[in-house]
Amino acid sequence: ANYLQHGSQRQIICAWRGCGKSFITSAFVLWKLLLDPQLNILVVSASKNRADDFSQFCLRILSELPLLQHLYPKDAQRQSKISFDVAPALASHQPSVKSLGIFSQLTGSRSSIIIADDIETSSNSQTQLMRDRLSEAVKEFEAILMPDENSRIIFLGTPQCEFSIYNKLQERGYKIRYWTARYPSEIQLKNYASNLTPIIGNTWTHDLIGKPTEPSRFDEKDLLEREASFGRLGFNMQFMLD
Repeated sequence: ANYLQHGSQRQIICAWRGCGKSFITSAFVLWKLLLDPQLNILVVSASKNRADDFSQFCLRILSELPLLQHLYPKDAQRQSKISFDVAPALASHQPSVKSLGIFSQLTGSRSSIIIADDIETSSNSQTQLMRDRLSEAVKEFEAILMPDENSRIIFLGTPQCEFSIYNKLQERGYKIRYWTARYPSEIQLKNYASNLTPIIGNTWTHDLIGKPTEPSRFDEKDLLEREASFGRLGFNMQFMLD
C-alpha cells in the first residue's frame, strides 16, 4: 500500500501468488476516488471476468463501508460490475471505474490511472508469438493515459515464464519491486538488487534464508507443500519471482 501511494508513475508490483495484490490495490483505488471523485480508473486483466471481479469488489465495498457510502452511485449513474461512477463524479463519457480484458477494445478509453492486474497468464505467454502480442497490447496504455499529474500505470503480477513481460517492461522505464514468499539466498539477493522490497531486504540475515517472509499467510509447511506441487522451477518463478 505504501509503494502504491508513493511509487513511480510507471510501476510493477511483483509478488507471490496469494499475496493480496488485488485486494490491497482495490483499497488504493477507492482511496484515490475518496480524495478525488473526478478520477477515471481503468482495470485491465488477462480475462474480462477477472477485471470485472475487481470492479465489482470495489462497488460492493462502496456499499458496505460507512466511510465510502457517500460515493455509491446515484440512480442516474452507471453502477454495474463492468463500469460504475461515484456519486460526486461529473457527467463524463468515461466512468469512475471501468474493467476490460487485455485483448478487448482498449481504443477509445481514457484513464488517469490504469491498473493492469495479472495480464500475464500461463495460457497467454506460452509462445514467443503470444508474448509479442501481449507486449503490443500493453503499449496501448500510453495512448489511453490522460496527461496530468495523477496519471499512473500500475502492473500487478507474478511471472509466468522465463521471458516474462515484466522483465521487458523494465526496459521501457517501469520500476519494479519484488515481494518474495521466502527470504532469498545471497545469490538471489544480488539478483534482486535494489528492487527487493525494503521490508524484506532490510530485515534479511543469513539465519533467515529460506524462512517465510509472511508466516501468518503461508507458513514453512505450507510453502514446502507448494514447492513439492509446483516443482522447484515453478516455485522459484511464482513464489520467489526468480
